[in-house]
Amino acid sequence: MTTERPFRIASHDEFPILDVGPYLAGEDGALEALAVQVRDALERVGFMMWINHDLDQDTITSAFAGSKQFHDLPHDEKMKLKVDEHQSGYVPMGLSLNKNSSVDGTKGLKTNAMENLTYYQDRAPDDPKVLSGERFRSMNRWPDPAIAPGFRESQMNFHSMMTELGYRMLPVIARALEMPADYFDDYFKDPSVVVRMVKYPAMGDLRDDQFGSASHTDAGFMTMLPQSNQPGLQIKTPDGEWVDHPTMEKGVIVNSGNMLRRWSNDRFLASPHRVTAATDADRYSLAFFFNPDLDDVIVPVESCCTEENPRKYEPLEYGNYFADYLAGAYSNQKGAAQAAE
Repeated sequence: MTTERPFRIASHDEFPILDVGPYLAGEDGALEALAVQVRDALERVGFMMWINHDLDQDTITSAFAGSKQFHDLPHDEKMKLKVDEHQSGYVPMGLSLNKNSSVDGTKGLKTNAMENLTYYQDRAPDDPKVLSGERFRSMNRWPDPAIAPGFRESQMNFHSMMTELGYRMLPVIARALEMPADYFDDYFKDPSVVVRMVKYPAMGDLRDDQFGSASHTDAGFMTMLPQSNQPGLQIKTPDGEWVDHPTMEKGVIVNSGNMLRRWSNDRFLASPHRVTAATDADRYSLAFFFNPDLDDVIVPVESCCTEENPRKYEPLEYGNYFADYLAGAYSNQKGAAQAAE
């Protein structure tokens, strides 16, 4: 056991750093230039870092502060928001286990050393999808403003800002797939946009069999992760080595998930990654998952299906896939909240 990190930092070739500023500023030719870079990153690595993204840093700082504010609440208060059938709410320490962590041969690990709160876009009580009881389309539940003043506002400001960035980057992903820039527009009319607000508490020693989050691939389209206050995220290189991500002030880590891999007919990667357990200080993470509408049927795009690489996947409704992924990937899907009481 050790508190040192025996891993090297990924090179920029292994973890591309892309300047998205010219594209977001609307410069001529910037869309196509960035699409080429994104294509290369997702074909070779499945991860990249965006810089000069024009996100408001105060909003990010406030969201991280709100995360600490929530996780510092008494356990009983947090458990009032215990995770429900919509996978919305709080999961305490000891109840999250990546059951599919066999992606790197580590099946049977201890539970993840983390606690988290998951929330979606805010929906009104009279939203037809709330009234219908559709899974993953419930109202968010928030702590009492009297004990967590400003918390909801800080999180929804972050959610809205990241959602806008996701929409702005859709044409880049489409062109990276050599499809029309508006290809994804119809798939993101009511997207499934999720924030998982995680605390990895300081554990002291690093253990070979203990992770903040054991190795896994993400379910959806695209994950965006603003830089955290502590290192921890690692990616698995194509030759099987685990490496730390590079750090860059105000950078946003981005990776493609299983659904984008499926959409690309395996042209883009969904790379295994994990989070080492925090050692000397608590680590906070704001994982933003930008996914298509749950009702959308996903079929590999034409540009990625050729005679040499025929279509590998049948049409699949994203919501059904997401439910199956959660049931197969995490042990906290059934009865976790009740077990915590």
